[in-house]
Amino acid sequence: MLSEDGLCFNSFCMNMLIGALLDYYRQQLYSYNSLIKRYNVYLKPLHIVVKKGLKGSKKVYYYFGKYWYRLEVSNSKLKWIYIGKEKPFDYLPDPPINPLLIIEVKRVQDKPDTLCVYIENFGEVSELISYVAKIVYVCCHELKKHVVKSCIENELKNYGSS
Repeated sequence: MLSEDGLCFNSFCMNMLIGALLDYYRQQLYSYNSLIKRYNVYLKPLHIVVKKGLKGSKKVYYYFGKYWYRLEVSNSKLKWIYIGKEKPFDYLPDPPINPLLIIEVKRVQDKPDTLCVYIENFGEVSELISYVAKIVYVCCHELKKHVVKSCIENELKNYGSS
């Protein structure tokens, strides 16, 4: 369903879209880190922080491609040494753009299980997000839940080869 230039999904399909975008972004980060490893710095693909609250509750925060590290070997162990949030050297190529930073997800007021994704115009990344969103939309609406993920994965294999 299209709504004011947004593509709308039920919560299951929106989770599939977010998962597909994060999988793609993680692959981009791994490629980027392979490219810059000769400078001994890395953009950590995923950083997880768990905060424990009162009464045993906990919140989990996920940070994708936000923190820079260098690796050190100490006593035969690999250590990640935090060096900051900013790209450490100007001569490094720019890292890939996190697709989650250029989308907005809104819940439809009169349909609580309907979420719409709106994509900011950001060139090639926006085109990729639109492509992935359309694949998820088709796979989610034409197939049963248990085959949606494989449908999305199969369709995404074709991205870039067409």
